[in-house]
Amino acid sequence: MTESKIKLTEQKGAESEITCKIIDGSPIPTFTINEQHKIVHWNIALESLSGAKREKVVGTDRQWVAFYTEKRPTLADLIVDKTSIAEIEQYYQDKGKKSSLIDGAYEAEDFFPQLGENGRWLHFMASPVKNNDGEIIGAIETLQDVTERRHMENRSRLYVQQITKAQEEERARIARELHDELAQSLLLLTQGLDFLTSTEEEKLSGEPLIQSLEKLHSQAIGALEDLRRCVQDLRPPILDQLGLLATLEWMAEDLTQKYGLDIQVKMIGSERGLPTEIELLLFRIAQEALTNTRRHAEASHAWITLEFGDDEIVLAVNDNGKGFKLPEQGDFTSMGKLGLAGMKQRALLANGTIEMKSTPGRGTSLIVRVPRDTP
Repeated sequence: MTESKIKLTEQKGAESEITCKIIDGSPIPTFTINEQHKIVHWNIALESLSGAKREKVVGTDRQWVAFYTEKRPTLADLIVDKTSIAEIEQYYQDKGKKSSLIDGAYEAEDFFPQLGENGRWLHFMASPVKNNDGEIIGAIETLQDVTERRHMENRSRLYVQQITKAQEEERARIARELHDELAQSLLLLTQGLDFLTSTEEEKLSGEPLIQSLEKLHSQAIGALEDLRRCVQDLRPPILDQLGLLATLEWMAEDLTQKYGLDIQVKMIGSERGLPTEIELLLFRIAQEALTNTRRHAEASHAWITLEFGDDEIVLAVNDNGKGFKLPEQGDFTSMGKLGLAGMKQRALLANGTIEMKSTPGRGTSLIVRVPRDTP
C-alpha cells in the first residue's frame, strides 16, 4: 500500500471516528443502520429515551424493540428498502410525509404507549446514507420527544372547546334575560300605548290618563334598567369612563346588593392610568375570581386590593370561604376548572403572572402581577 493510500485510509478512519463521536454526543436521540438493516450507531440520548442499551442492540436488526411490541420496520428500514411513499403511508397513514428538508427523507409523528410510564409522542425523521456513487448504504433516524407539546395542544383544544361552550351558554343566558325581562317590559309598554291610542277621546283626560302615563313611564324605566344590566354584564361602561378602581368598586357594591357578599376594595399607592386592554384583563380576572367565590366558596367576606407600584400593578382577591385543593401541576383545564384556566390565560396576555393559594377550610387567595411597561 502506498503512503498516499495509507494516509487516505487513516484520514477516513479519523473522519469515521469523529462522525461516531458526533452522533454519540448529540442530544438528539439517533440511530443508524447499514444496508443489511444492522444497527451501526445507537447514541446515549436514544438509550435514555428508549431504555435500550447500545450493547444489547448494536450489530442486530432489533431497532424496532425500543418502539414496538412486535417486529416491524422502522422508518429507517423503509428508507433502506427504498420503499415508496404509498407503502410508507400504509404504515403511518396520515402521520407520515416526505421531508421538506432532505431529498429522499421522510418524517412522521406517532404515539408509543410502551415508552415511559404513560407512553410518549415522538416526531421522527429518517434519511438515506449514500456512498459516493449515490447508492443507499444505510439510513439515519432521529427522534424528538414531543409529548409535552401534544399535551399542550390537547389542553388548548379542550380549553377552546370549553370556552366556546361557555360563550354559547352566556349568549343563551343573555338571550333569555332579554326575552324574559326586556322583551316582556317592551311588550307591556306597547300594549299600554295601544290601549291609550285606541281609547275613546273623552276618556283620555284627567286622572285616568295621568295614571296610565305614569304606569307606562315606570315600565319604560324598567325596560331601560334591564337593558343597562345586560350592557353592564357584557362590558361595564364605567371601565372606559372612570377606570379600573371605580369599576372594581362598582362590581363589589353590585355583588353585595345582589348576593349579600361583603366585599371590600382597597387601593395602595397612587392610581395611574393603564392601557384599556390591561384594565379589561384585570377586571375580568377579578370578576371571575369573585364569581367563583360567590358560586363555590360559601364565603361571607372577600377583599380586593389594587396596588400601583413603580414597576408593576398587583391585583389581589381574597376570600374567607371553604377553599379547595389546587392541582399539583397547575393544569386547571384538564381538571375542568375553566374559570381558573381563563384567569391564568388572561394574566399571560398581559405579560403578567398569577399566583393562586387555597387550603380547604382556610379560603382562597389570588395574586396577579402585571408589569407597568406592558405594551
